[in-house]
Amino acid sequence: MAHAAPAPARSTRAGRPATPSATTTAKVLPVVTGALYGFWAANIQRFGHEVTGGNIALGLVTGILVAALCFGIHLWSARQGSRHIGLRALVWGAFAGIAVGFLHSLANGGVPWSMVLGLIVAAATFVAMYYRYYSQSEYAPERPARQAHPASPTRPTRSGRPVSHG
Repeated sequence: MAHAAPAPARSTRAGRPATPSATTTAKVLPVVTGALYGFWAANIQRFGHEVTGGNIALGLVTGILVAALCFGIHLWSARQGSRHIGLRALVWGAFAGIAVGFLHSLANGGVPWSMVLGLIVAAATFVAMYYRYYSQSEYAPERPARQAHPASPTRPTRSGRPVSHG
């Protein structure tokens, strides 16, 4: 039986190994997120008045910044593998908290409430991302294997008597 030979590692022209390329979702999602964030920031800041150059500039700058940070954090996080679980979750939490706090401050929210809302979002994002990274890492506890037969000798039937395989 023939087996496929392992493919040689790709390398750049300088002889260094090439970095792993990002998937299409990893490229499209930051762009869409940045565009929506920029539009939202510009729309919040105009307070129902006409669109000005300042609104457009704010939307473009915040959208590009959010897209670049989202792409950069995702790329850095993907390169870490199963290392630095807490740091990766902390970076995503800080990013989400700062983003939400900034949007809330644009809506004339008070600075203390914007900070509290940002901290709540950051904490929730940290917990969610830590769980995601930990459950997919090598440190996650192994799950026990399921039994092959659903009716085991120790499990009772509807009548309350154990099943006998005899």
